[in-house]
Amino acid sequence: MNLDYHDSWGNALTIFLEHAENVIMARADLDRRIVGCNLALMRLLRKSDRPLGMKLEEIFRYPDGTEAVFASPQSGTSPLPQILKLRGGEDLYKVISRLEGEEWTVLAERIGGGDGMVMQAMSSLTNDLVNIGRDLARRNRELAEARERLEKISRTDFLTGLANRGYFMERFQEAVFAADQQGEPLSLLMADLDHFKKVNDTFGHNAGDEVLKACAATLLRICRSEDLAARSGGEEFLIFLPNTTAEDAQRVALRICAVMREADVLGSGSPVTVSIGVAGHIRGESPDDFLKRVDQALYRAKEKGRNRISL
Repeated sequence: MNLDYHDSWGNALTIFLEHAENVIMARADLDRRIVGCNLALMRLLRKSDRPLGMKLEEIFRYPDGTEAVFASPQSGTSPLPQILKLRGGEDLYKVISRLEGEEWTVLAERIGGGDGMVMQAMSSLTNDLVNIGRDLARRNRELAEARERLEKISRTDFLTGLANRGYFMERFQEAVFAADQQGEPLSLLMADLDHFKKVNDTFGHNAGDEVLKACAATLLRICRSEDLAARSGGEEFLIFLPNTTAEDAQRVALRICAVMREADVLGSGSPVTVSIGVAGHIRGESPDDFLKRVDQALYRAKEKGRNRISL
């Protein structure tokens, strides 16, 4: 469907309808109060100004004089025309009304005042534009979903499903800033799988991948929703814990060590253990300095024999 053609055609038709003698065009809000109309409706109601604010029911009547009822057709169906007359008038009009979004569109052509081609053409255009709108809405929804998937991919480690280092650092810097501004505690864990190279050499890289995924699953299970865990590279992981003191962070780290130690990830009876450095944020400290301290804590945990935590 050629959108440019329909835009031009629609504009021309709108200009024509503004000055048409036998065709009424009106727009109304959700309460069916007029927000716009063409000159014909003004003239037929004998008003010098457009009847803004009047309800459609005040303007249109059934042939017996009772107020007309305007109801939106079911989704996917075309509006059915009604035979109505204007308040204070006797001429009958073929009226089509449609509710799209938050606005009513009403078209009325005097019976006997033309050959019906204007109404037929306008109704056809309206249906086309509705179909275009639905198609655009569907495409916009699909684009939004695709954009969301791409954004998730861009910030996620493909193997473990954890945040990647780039996304972690972005959020970590925000967390440090917030902790400084609000004076709240913030803790950081840096975990490293012990003797991971030996795992790869002995059991193969596929087994090594399973160990990384098992460690990631452990972190996700233990961490809260407000915490953020990331695979920062190789067999190393980072976790920041907002509103958490260093003392509480040590308990979290001990639990991670215990779960990994007890899990027989390789099915060999030999556990894969983890060493974890723990650090609490010092107010005014930069994110880089904070990372250096937790890295030093991890180094001490390894020096002391691994499979342990260090503050």
